[in-house]
Amino acid sequence: MWSYALYPRLGLPLIGAALKSAGHDVRIYSSKLAPIDERDLAAADLVGISTTTSTAPAAYAMAGALRERGVPVVIGGSHVTFMADEALRYADFVARGEGGEALTLELVEALQGRRELETIAGLSFTRDGRSVHNAARERCADLDELPVPDLSLIVGHERLKTTPIMTSWGCPFACTFCSVTAMFGRSYRWRSPESVIAELRAKRPHNVFFYDDNLAADKRRLKTLLRMMIAEDLVVPWQAQARTDVARDPELLDLMARSGCHRLALGLESIDQATLDRFEKSQSVADITQAIDALHRSGIQCHGMFVLGADTDTPTTTRRTVEFARSHQIDTVMLNILTPAPGTRQFADLDAEGRIFTKRWELYDGLHVVFTPQQMAPHELQDGVLRAYRRFYSTRQLLAFLARLRLTRVRDHSWCWWFARYWSRQKSTRAYLRMLKRLRRPPSRATEPALEETGKVA
Repeated sequence: MWSYALYPRLGLPLIGAALKSAGHDVRIYSSKLAPIDERDLAAADLVGISTTTSTAPAAYAMAGALRERGVPVVIGGSHVTFMADEALRYADFVARGEGGEALTLELVEALQGRRELETIAGLSFTRDGRSVHNAARERCADLDELPVPDLSLIVGHERLKTTPIMTSWGCPFACTFCSVTAMFGRSYRWRSPESVIAELRAKRPHNVFFYDDNLAADKRRLKTLLRMMIAEDLVVPWQAQARTDVARDPELLDLMARSGCHRLALGLESIDQATLDRFEKSQSVADITQAIDALHRSGIQCHGMFVLGADTDTPTTTRRTVEFARSHQIDTVMLNILTPAPGTRQFADLDAEGRIFTKRWELYDGLHVVFTPQQMAPHELQDGVLRAYRRFYSTRQLLAFLARLRLTRVRDHSWCWWFARYWSRQKSTRAYLRMLKRLRRPPSRATEPALEETGKVA
């Protein structure tokens, strides 16, 4: 459902700021904000594409078309970092890992004949018919040295209602299904509070979404930032992602509320302790309930993010998850289907066991089952999540919010109510569910073509 939200990724605006500072003419397109001008791309000296796993096929199609027209293309992002050889079938260059702003500047120099491709750390390319993968680039030790992402370079940026800001990279935890640590490592790095305040002061946003994977991984630093926001009259409505451990610090919750936090997305993942332990989540079910209650006492909405389909989950897990969410009055939920992303331990384990039955990357969006769960059939998981969304975002609940004039809740639930039913009724969704019902056991490679009949996915 968040694919419809106007939240552009910050990689290209960060790279664009570095290129602009070096005197280059830069333009960024995000199809969420404005149509992509194909003629503009065809006239470019270099096109960079940022992609995730689920958007890789679209990125490859665009890259292949541009390469046929003689336009150099570089692709970056978490997916191609771990699938560089695959990406080189469509693009001229692959930017692996972080450090894209420095890599792109060096690539431009190479295209201008001022350096050799082999000298660019983190770059992959093809030479004499074979893939060349240069040594990995060193991780950025001081995020204050990075340029501030320039959102004004995005065509249609005027439509942004919420300003995205990143204050840290990495996560000190190592959940088995998460690609954050694979991409950015477990070394948690952050911008100084002064740097973040300077960005807030310059942009003067009306709303902020802190894009950090875990904004509160360093609570002392976050407290300093929030105090500075309050002291410098930079209090604006903001939201972010965090773990349940924020609830253990009353002072932090007070500062969050006073500085404008109105919604916190918590990585809850599961209501079963066995599943949390399997994910190596380092939290308990009691932590989850305490965090929800603590947020509500502080006047902060809780957006609960769950992952369904672990080997410890059963066909009843989705229903029990919704019952838990409703009984604890979680404001909104995201019910992600476990998706093994390349680069994660989850992907390596399931692939080695032969349980991944498709590598059509567009299906790796958290909405489609792409592997065989251990204690249920794939179609049971898929159908369970479809029903769970409709059950949580029910018509009765929507009418109850309307009767009590809780207009913010009406707005949020109306959108999610529509999405849950739209997704369920799509022909592609129904076709995919029918295909899953035909899977009785982990399929062999010979069954792969059966997935092609689903056509375009919702």
